[in-house]
Amino acid sequence: MTMLRRLLLAVIPALLLGMALSWFNRDQPPPEPAGTARVALWQIADRSGTVRGYLFGTVHALPPKTQWLRPAITNALAASDRLVLEIAEPLDQTVAGEALAELAGTEGLPPPSERVGPNLKADLAKVYKKLGLTDADFVDTESWAVALQLAAIAGQKAGADPESGSEPVLRRLAEGKPVAGFETIQSQFAVFDALPPREQKVLLQEVTIEAASNDDEEAAMIAMWLRGDDLGIAREANEGFLADAGLHAALLTNRNRAWADQLDAMLNGGAKPFVAVGAAHLAGSDSLQRLMMARGWEIKRVP
Repeated sequence: MTMLRRLLLAVIPALLLGMALSWFNRDQPPPEPAGTARVALWQIADRSGTVRGYLFGTVHALPPKTQWLRPAITNALAASDRLVLEIAEPLDQTVAGEALAELAGTEGLPPPSERVGPNLKADLAKVYKKLGLTDADFVDTESWAVALQLAAIAGQKAGADPESGSEPVLRRLAEGKPVAGFETIQSQFAVFDALPPREQKVLLQEVTIEAASNDDEEAAMIAMWLRGDDLGIAREANEGFLADAGLHAALLTNRNRAWADQLDAMLNGGAKPFVAVGAAHLAGSDSLQRLMMARGWEIKRVP
């Protein structure tokens, strides 16, 4: 199996969360929130106050046995006529690998170790050693694709399982309902492929820093999500590579605007969707909620 085909589709949304949740140590117990889990859920209402849909922020890889589902979420999904995810299709590593291979290659590129800053060469060497990789595994691979694969393989080494995330649970609960997607795996990769060289370098360097670090921030991040702390998640969505204005615009703001247009048209067409996307897309000044409010919809947090 080539390195390109080892990519996990779950890495894409995990990266967009601005967290290394897929690198969580499975030997650790799931984080315990203060009291019962209160994962954030919002309702979308029209000007008359009629509820027309729901917004839910997901985490794409969780420790086993994490208890996050609550009646408000189950009821909202039952009341909806469709489930809307970032990507409609379930994980297919073959399709993801083929999509990546179509975009990731450029002949004549220097090795990744020559693309990171001098202060990060030792960190990249550390990551390579940890993951059993070398520059030879990324010949003529663009920096964005190197970054995604480093994150994916780190997740595989840690035993991360995308089936432990919230989307598979939602898919099972929505059985019998249509499942739609704002994007495709091809269009998600295209967002990364369109990044200018500087932003690609920042992405590679930040992933290198996180992969080389021994800090354990994942438990705290998941605990924020379980508490429904969207303000805390918004702060984290401005850290690391998402602190870079170009990356933040490309990976969060611009995509949220495109999703808001699709969701607005969906609602105006009479749909009642349950929208479940990465939690970072529902936090901060450029959140999907704020964009929908600007389009005339009323957004209210569900207790």
